Amino acid sequence: MKKTLGLAFLILAAGVNLLSSQEAKNEESSPLSVYLATDVAYYPESKTKIGRSGTHFAGLTGAFSGFECRSTLFADYMIKTPLGEHWLLKDANVVLTGAFEFSPLSVRPQLAVGFQPFPFLVFKGGGSFGFGWNMMGFEGLCALDEKSRKYESIATFSHPFYEVWAQGTFMFDTGALIPGDWNHVVMLASYRTFYSGIAGLERHQPFEWQADKNRVEGLQYEFCGILAYQMPLMLYRAGFMYTAYGHFDGDDYGDFDDSYDGAFTQHSLAGLFQFKLAEKDELTCIVQFTTRRSFDKELDEAEDALFAQKVGTEWYFQRLIFSWTHKF
Repeated sequence: MKKTLGLAFLILAAGVNLLSSQEAKNEESSPLSVYLATDVAYYPESKTKIGRSGTHFAGLTGAFSGFECRSTLFADYMIKTPLGEHWLLKDANVVLTGAFEFSPLSVRPQLAVGFQPFPFLVFKGGGSFGFGWNMMGFEGLCALDEKSRKYESIATFSHPFYEVWAQGTFMFDTGALIPGDWNHVVMLASYRTFYSGIAGLERHQPFEWQADKNRVEGLQYEFCGILAYQMPLMLYRAGFMYTAYGHFDGDDYGDFDDSYDGAFTQHSLAGLFQFKLAEKDELTCIVQFTTRRSFDKELDEAEDALFAQKVGTEWYFQRLIFSWTHKF
């Protein structure tokens, strides 16, 4: 395993799960729903083009660069809070969510609360903390040593990962206005802001969490947009997804900001395909293209980017993602 699931996939998964969980709430009478999501991603090799300025595309340079995996157990409890008799208000609810994420390199419990005043609008907030470790040559928790320019392992329990976040989501299905199995065009837009870091590190010190290098503490944002068509078939939803992620302030990177461009926005475009395998099982497949920084020299390791000069932006084929969800 080269890297575990990062922020880009979290926002992809969140958007897909919002659509699926909304259907589950409409179908199930029980206020409690429990489900397990297992995610696997495959990365081909795509090296940056040295010295290329502006926006350009970097092709594949190899068949394999790494893979990532994780599972998360979710438990949602819905409390009905009708705000009136009108159809827009009668289904208002509050959802309490507990989750436990585990991967070969980390564990992370999570708590969240969501309020849905209207069928098309959800507000959520929550937090999490986690513990990472290193094993068998794979790194789940490290901090950058600027003298050696390498990531060094740090103590698991004295350096927990933490995150607090708030999110607003708008979602709409044309099937609500035009009845029929073939009249479902699904739209979703979600904006999330969060603050995350590793306890016990100095301000601006880059760290590695779940094998994802060059992260720093700070206030960040994520946007996710989905446009999909839903069908009464085994392949029941197909569409496109756009995401954007970055730091509000490049100064979070301290002295690295001038060369690394700490406020760089990572954009992603993806094809989304969801399959209904059984009554309680779904498979989501995502084909993702993403932007990244390009630099003035060749990078042997990811941390070398912090000591290079960013000169441009390049698109590349990042990964294939497979996410299996089982409802209990």
